[in-house]
Amino acid sequence: MRPRPEALALGELWKLGFDRTPPRGPAGERLARGTGASLEFHDRRSYVAGDDVRHLDWRAYARTDQLLVRQWREEVLARCEILLDVSRSMEIEPRKAQLAVDLAGLFSRAAAESGALAVVLPLDSQPRQVSAAEFEREGVKFEGRASLGDALRGVGGLCRRGAMTLVISDFLSPHDAAELVRPLAARAGALGMIQVLAEEDIEPPLGRAARMTDCESDETLDIVLDATTVARYVERLERLQGALEENALRAGARFSRLIASSSLEDQCRAYLAPQGFLVPAH
Repeated sequence: MRPRPEALALGELWKLGFDRTPPRGPAGERLARGTGASLEFHDRRSYVAGDDVRHLDWRAYARTDQLLVRQWREEVLARCEILLDVSRSMEIEPRKAQLAVDLAGLFSRAAAESGALAVVLPLDSQPRQVSAAEFEREGVKFEGRASLGDALRGVGGLCRRGAMTLVISDFLSPHDAAELVRPLAARAGALGMIQVLAEEDIEPPLGRAARMTDCESDETLDIVLDATTVARYVERLERLQGALEENALRAGARFSRLIASSSLEDQCRAYLAPQGFLVPAH
């Protein structure tokens, strides 16, 4: 599933509203708090596997018999990491999956308007990083079986400390809101979370017998969607949303809830801009 052209075009009308100078990044236009590869010498540190051998300080090695790496202050391009939930349950309602993909495309274009480098990290059991161009061209498949918490932990090794981070998911997975938000906020330079829901996620239809299947584990449960069952579900959903919003607020992050039945343009103006996710590009 690929982002629709209208979502990409809409992204060019906005810039990121949550913006913070990251500590690291590739060569670009901002002076980093961390280190990189410009001409201003910063420090030395011990070599670790994977470091660029061109930065080894051979004179220091001759004096100390220790492998040390030179570090320089770096001018950086801000990095925006879009963590997109691609679990199979997201695609049960195609409009919900399309909205999630459109949001990722919109924010990748808005990041470019903000002078930032956007990457998409599908939350799957096999973590990978996708460039904005590849994401727009190839899209993603909703085949993930890992829980949201496991997927976030799995993708952590690809995330860069200090990056602007956006998580797009329905968050309808067993997890503790605080345990979900705290690690993300501790690593991110700025954090936004968008919950994408279908109309049936908000208000399940009453009076229908249904077989509920966990798309990740294939476990099934037969239930009747009577008034009591639906009321309990709605109460749990409201508690989940409240916990996510409260923990986001405590962490200095932003949280929003979008419904797949409304147009993306309307939701940008009604929710994402007022809540600080986006600002007009012009």
